[in-house]
Amino acid sequence: MNYYETLGVNEGADQDEIKKAYKKLAMKHHPDRGGDEKTFQSISQAYDTLGDAAKRQQYDHERLNRPFIHVRSGFNDINDLFGQAFGFGGGNQWDPFQGRVRKNRDLNINCTVSFKDSFVGKQLEASYILPSGKKQTVAINVPSGITNGQTIRYAGLGDDSDPRLQRGDLNVTVFVETDPLYQRQGDNIMFQLQVTVFEAMMGCNKKIQSLDGSKLDLKIRPGTQHGSEFLCRGRGFNNSTNGRLGDLIVKLNVLIPEVTDIILVDRLLKLQNEMNHPSK
Repeated sequence: MNYYETLGVNEGADQDEIKKAYKKLAMKHHPDRGGDEKTFQSISQAYDTLGDAAKRQQYDHERLNRPFIHVRSGFNDINDLFGQAFGFGGGNQWDPFQGRVRKNRDLNINCTVSFKDSFVGKQLEASYILPSGKKQTVAINVPSGITNGQTIRYAGLGDDSDPRLQRGDLNVTVFVETDPLYQRQGDNIMFQLQVTVFEAMMGCNKKIQSLDGSKLDLKIRPGTQHGSEFLCRGRGFNNSTNGRLGDLIVKLNVLIPEVTDIILVDRLLKLQNEMNHPSK
């Protein structure tokens, strides 16, 4: 099997290209999303090799029947790890000074939360089978404000195959589902509010439900235009870095009715004429 062909990248692709190709294919062919399990396993196998610079170098040498010299410095950043949904990935930690593995492998699992859960936070429980065959259960604390694709690290909950070595870590990658009403922009939340053309013309009062469950009163003035935005400060996501809250931005979407009745069209034309030429 040609791993480059499996991921659909050329042999000169950099690590970012390989990572992006893997993520795209993994989402498409994941069994939980209706994909083929064998195809998904092939994709994961290809990325397990090409996604690791040292393994890729060895793979390239073996393919070309060249002698291989293993040279590796430093360690992979856990935020770059991307594993199967409740599957395993990662590699042993290599000590360049001692020339040996200093701990068991890190493992990777995925979990999915709703858009609201990413806003308020959520407690999850996940069970997975370790390479040693033991079952491991972990309580996952998804913090409020987590972003799509963010990784949470749990020290000492990874591979324990070799009892002589320290246990590896567990990396949980969190995926956030999209929402039909709310979209995230940085720490802000965008909300599309639909009103009729008459409500926009004459003005109205609307109630907006925030993701924290509270309701906000929104006053729309007469003549408000399509695309107008209303700012609700401090109703957005919590930024864990600086502690600031984003805003809730309500964007007005004016619904234009489709009018086909000839009599009604005539009445609307007369009304339009009166509006354009009001009597003094």
